[in-house]
Amino acid sequence: MGTDDLQYWLARFDAAVASAPRGPFAYRRAFHHDGGGHGFHLVFGSVVHGDEVGSLPAVVAVAEALVAGTLRHAGRVTLFVGNPEAGLAGQRFLEADLNRVFMDEPPDCHEGRRARELRPILDAADVFVDLHQTIEPTRHAFYIFPFQEDGWLWARAMAATPMWVTRHPGTAFSTGAMCADEYVRARQLPGITIELSQRGFGHGAEPRAEAAIRKALALSDAIAAGTTTLRDAAMAEPELTFLHTTHREKFDRDALALRPGLVNFTEVAPGDLLSAEGTPELRAPAHGWILFPKYPPRGPDGGYRKPLPGEIYRIVEPLPGHPRDLYR
Repeated sequence: MGTDDLQYWLARFDAAVASAPRGPFAYRRAFHHDGGGHGFHLVFGSVVHGDEVGSLPAVVAVAEALVAGTLRHAGRVTLFVGNPEAGLAGQRFLEADLNRVFMDEPPDCHEGRRARELRPILDAADVFVDLHQTIEPTRHAFYIFPFQEDGWLWARAMAATPMWVTRHPGTAFSTGAMCADEYVRARQLPGITIELSQRGFGHGAEPRAEAAIRKALALSDAIAAGTTTLRDAAMAEPELTFLHTTHREKFDRDALALRPGLVNFTEVAPGDLLSAEGTPELRAPAHGWILFPKYPPRGPDGGYRKPLPGEIYRIVEPLPGHPRDLYR
């Protein structure tokens, strides 16, 4: 990712914001459209992590099409760019992970102040879709959020990916923190995260993100017009493949390192060696697929930058049934 590319797309986004009627939200990098036909409000987040910029061209394309009138939408939609300052610095965040600080009292730092600015947008959302990317390459795009009935229906109807890494409702992604999608789900509304591709431009995130946004806009218009229901639209698409986390390997010492080449959805079997040569042995405890493998850079002293991630990898496997039945 080059900051010149990011500056280009941010400039186009800002131009679209300036060309649209003034929206209701004070956050500078929020594009708002109100078609005047119904009040349903879709919200899409991009660049919540500064190095996950791949969805931004799609967000720009949708905003420009709405301004030009080549894309019509009767309801309300807000598209926001979460942490462009971190992106321009070539970093995931500046002081704190923006996608962990949507709690009642965010910390007094750049990302905490940004969360306070963004919360009124999320407070007004009927559905929130957070567009993310993985650090390492991924063999599949995938949804990742706990099971929620309406969230399942929206995810299936959008058909952005057939894969969903889910978990029991109410289970936090990170202890002592709150993600943006969790903030919306706390209001009993759909908060959906999609991992589109590996982070950066040019890995396939743009077409996936734009297709998901356009499909969600069309769906909300159709529901408002009475030509379909959310359930009927969802049932018209194939059922999702439900996965869940069955193992998390703690990242608790500098000596740990993964062998080169592990990517998201690398298949493993029990006993497969996962550690790099000359480091403490790590073997897969079960069959499944690797998710979120970590390869953080080492500093001059040979140690990782602190704090360490909570886990060096996790394993996911198919759920033994439908989460609607398992998570009652």
